[in-house]
Amino acid sequence: MRPAKAVFVVPTTDLAASIRFYRDSLGLELTEEWSNMGRGAIFRASTAAEVELIEVDDLADPPEPRSALGLQVGEDDVDAIYGRLEAAGARLKAPPRARAWGMRGFGAFDPSGVSINVYAPTLETATDDER
Repeated sequence: MRPAKAVFVVPTTDLAASIRFYRDSLGLELTEEWSNMGRGAIFRASTAAEVELIEVDDLADPPEPRSALGLQVGEDDVDAIYGRLEAAGARLKAPPRARAWGMRGFGAFDPSGVSINVYAPTLETATDDER
């Protein structure tokens, strides 16, 4: 039997800043907040969550955390989300770029340092300089 849903729990040291990041910059829907028995919030995307496993030959040096959140968006949304994060002063890894595997996107960090990858399928192909 499969689980009813997948839930990714993201610890934060600044709930208000994280809510702004996930709601205002990434565009997730804030569906619940609580302040009894601790503080927290729940967000939803437009579809059910998936778990994606990616095998890599090499890890970045220094290695990033072994887990990162991935947010797949529409192709036009990559630049819009990047712009909102940049305007909000978020820590960004690099501007959006096409990747050899058919995705275009960028990486960022949430206010607590959790790695977020924002990407969309694209018809663009990466140049040798971008790989």
